[in-house]
Amino acid sequence: MIDLFVFDLGKVILPFEHRQIASKLWQRSRNNRKLTEDAIFNDLFDLENGTVNRYEEGLSSSEEFFLEVRKRYDLVLEFEEFSEIWNNIFRDNPEVNEIIVHLKAKGYPIFLLSNTNELHFSYVLDRYPIVHVLDEWILSFEVGVKKPHKRIYDAIFEKMDVEREKVLYIDDIDAYVSAARSYGIPGLVYKSPDDLWNVLRQNNI
Repeated sequence: MIDLFVFDLGKVILPFEHRQIASKLWQRSRNNRKLTEDAIFNDLFDLENGTVNRYEEGLSSSEEFFLEVRKRYDLVLEFEEFSEIWNNIFRDNPEVNEIIVHLKAKGYPIFLLSNTNELHFSYVLDRYPIVHVLDEWILSFEVGVKKPHKRIYDAIFEKMDVEREKVLYIDDIDAYVSAARSYGIPGLVYKSPDDLWNVLRQNNI
């Protein structure tokens, strides 16, 4: 029995591609003969040691993060242009939108649980109405930790009195689903909307 659905944001609700950020930053670097696009990508977005992690844990402001990245890669650009490069990576996912609307029509609460940052989430709020359909947002930069830290998953139960085994957590990253399961929360590794529809059919939802 499922009483609460908790969705990841990136590559579940909103497909995106980080690599285009690295490519565009490389083009604006004075050191692009020494750096590579892959080097910037790996340095920024490594799940454990990436430069972005402190920003996504709320330990630096958007302006501070921009200044750090500009200095790190010797970039020729200002904050406004950086924001455009940083944010313009998402696209809509109508099939998952349909599932969310279906769940809402059935009366199910739906939470968002995401490793994200202030610039990305502000951009998403402005451009993707589906995010406003969700009942609660649990965001790493507000909680102060990223998945797979237990505290961000525990935030679910600060917002709703629900038994852990009656939550379904949906994420495209296997390690984050495995972490949820280790904390007593059933999880689904998302690969396609069919995965979700199958779960709903199995539970007569």
